[in-house]
Amino acid sequence: MVLNRRSDYLVILVATYNRLELLKRTLVSIATGTHCPHEVIVIDGGSTDGTIEYLKAHPGIMPLFQGELLGTARAYNQVWRQIESKYTCWLSDDTEIVDGSLDLAVSILEAHPEVGMVGLKMKDTMGPWNHEPYMGGLSEYGILTCNHGVLRTDLLRSVGYFNQAYRAYTIDPDLTASILCTGKCVVMTKRICVLHHREWANHGDIKKKMQHDMGGIDNTKVYCDKFQFLEVSLTLPTRVRARLIRYLARNLFLRATPDSKRLGLNRRDWCNLAGGRFIRLTDPLENWQHPYHLVQRIPRSLLELETNPYRHLVG
Repeated sequence: MVLNRRSDYLVILVATYNRLELLKRTLVSIATGTHCPHEVIVIDGGSTDGTIEYLKAHPGIMPLFQGELLGTARAYNQVWRQIESKYTCWLSDDTEIVDGSLDLAVSILEAHPEVGMVGLKMKDTMGPWNHEPYMGGLSEYGILTCNHGVLRTDLLRSVGYFNQAYRAYTIDPDLTASILCTGKCVVMTKRICVLHHREWANHGDIKKKMQHDMGGIDNTKVYCDKFQFLEVSLTLPTRVRARLIRYLARNLFLRATPDSKRLGLNRRDWCNLAGGRFIRLTDPLENWQHPYHLVQRIPRSLLELETNPYRHLVG
């Protein structure tokens, strides 16, 4: 049975559990800031704070009541397997979409068939990382993580959706790497598209919470084992390049404010350009006039290795 009935263009999935007030802000931001045809599906994991009643009272939202916490990967995948759309994206219930951001991502995908996923730059508004220009770290193999993104649904289906070897966390870097392993590009928006209201980070021990949510799974090992074929290209020149650009960035932003820019890039952009694998040094110039940058593409010589888990999808 196909769940989405209002739109087969963009389907937006939002998972939630007992965060009604935050969820309301998420849904309002989507409704007021997204102008292309779209449908919102809210996945509830058994809330007891009035979320279920709220969703039932809003016919413009498609609710899916799973009744229990399945883990992030399983919760989203259960729904993705039942939708038919051209594009899709995933959001958390403590995020807020900046006006026009999803439209921007879809327009990039429409204009550039070589792009498989558009990473939406996300900024924390609170918590330990709110001083960062935006979130988006580098994986063990130097791949820039898309904390939230818009992608082609058929491509998502071909890589098997989120990797259910994880319960929570690391699903987004895994998906980013998976899309790249098919031969498609992954790009990041230049502007901030998602505001993350990380209220939970103000209460309790963050590391303990994250470890609890992972359910005892060694996420780093799962990721490194799956994409181990990328390790062969971690050459000395690659490491030297990263160090040189980090040194340059450190000096460029000496005594600078968090939102300062140098040559059109903020501090986080420079760090990602330095340490990010498969991103050309000429990226800032090549994408000067585009609404995206930090374009990642794995070389074909690597994609054709037999150990690439998605080699069969490389065109």
